[in-house]
Amino acid sequence: MTATGSTDGEQSALDGPASSGGRRSQRVTISDLARRLDISKASVSYALNGRSGVSEETRQRVLSLAEELGFHPNSAAVALSASRTRTIGIVIARDPALISTEAFYMRTLVGIEQYLNEVDSSLLLRLTGEHGEDLAVLRRWSRQGRVDGFILFDEHDDDPRVPLLKELGVPCVVVSSNAPDDGVGRLISSPEETVTLLLDHLAELGHVDIAHISGPFTFVHEQLRVQLLQEKAHQRGIRVTHLTGSYRYEEGAELTRSLLAKKNPPTAIILGNDLMAVAALRVATDLGTAVPGELSILAWDDSPLCELARPGITAVDQQTMERGRMAADLLFRIAAGESGLHWETPPGVLRVRDSSGPARA
Repeated sequence: MTATGSTDGEQSALDGPASSGGRRSQRVTISDLARRLDISKASVSYALNGRSGVSEETRQRVLSLAEELGFHPNSAAVALSASRTRTIGIVIARDPALISTEAFYMRTLVGIEQYLNEVDSSLLLRLTGEHGEDLAVLRRWSRQGRVDGFILFDEHDDDPRVPLLKELGVPCVVVSSNAPDDGVGRLISSPEETVTLLLDHLAELGHVDIAHISGPFTFVHEQLRVQLLQEKAHQRGIRVTHLTGSYRYEEGAELTRSLLAKKNPPTAIILGNDLMAVAALRVATDLGTAVPGELSILAWDDSPLCELARPGITAVDQQTMERGRMAADLLFRIAAGESGLHWETPPGVLRVRDSSGPARA
C-alpha cells in the first residue's frame, strides 16, 4: 500500500528546533506562507530556493514574510531537497483488520501524512501481518533504496528491527515509551503522565479496587504501563487487577465479562484502547451493570468512538496526530545529520465523560 504526499513545490518549512525539555516550538510551514500571501505552495518553495518560476516581486514578498514569521530553511529541509527518495517507510506487523479499526494507528498516520504533504514528501506503507514478514520488507526496501528512513511502532523486547536498520545504515525513529542509549531516534511517550491522570481521577471519585485490561504484554510500552500503574496505584491505596488483552473488541468484551462475573467485581476498569473500552461498555449494558453507577469505564486512548458512545467514555487524548507529525519531522532531521535523537511528545489530556463516576458503596 502506498500513500503519497502532494507534488507542488521543491522545499518546505519543517518545525523549528526542539525547545527546552525536548518539546518543539510552534511550527511555521510553507502552507502558512502561501496562505498569508494567497499564492501556491510551489511558488513559495521556488522563492525560498532561489529557483525560477516566480517573479522577483513575489520572491521578495515571500522572503520578507518568512523573515517576519521567523521561518528559515534548516538542515532538515536541505536534506529533503537532497534526499534520494523524499519518502519515509512504515512497516506495521499487525493484523490489517485491527489497524483499520483502531484509532491510534489511523490518527497517527493522518498526522504523518499531513506533515509529508507540507514538505512535499511521500509515505510508503506496508501492513505485513504478525508472522515476521516485516523484517524482510525492511531489508528489501533499504537495499532497493526506496526510502530515506523508517518509523517503527510496537517495540518488543530485543526488537530485531533496530539492529537490522543500524546494520543497513538506514535512519529510523522508534515511537517509544523509553529512551535507551542505542543510537537511534526515539519519539518518547512515557506512560507516567497518562497513569497519573487516570489514577488521580479515579482516586478523587473514591475508587480503591480497579482493573486494567492491557494490550499485548510483548510490547515494551505495555510492560511499562502495567509497572507504572501498579506502582502509582499502590501509592494511592488502590488495588489493581491486571488482565492482558489484544486491543481487539472481542477480547475486551470477553475479559470484561470475566471481571464482572466475580463475586466482588472492580468498581472501575481501565482499558488499553478505545475498541476494548467500547466493548466493555456494551458488555456492562448487556449484563445490566449501570455505568457509571456500578462500574466506571476509562480508555487509555481517546477517539471519536469514546466521544460518540452512550454514555461517553472518559479517555486520555494522546494527541496522536501531533505525535505522527513529530515522528516524521524527527526522522528527516536525523537523516539531515542533526544530533538530537530523542524528542518527548506533548502530554495527554484527560477527557472526562459520563462513563466515570463515584465508586459504588
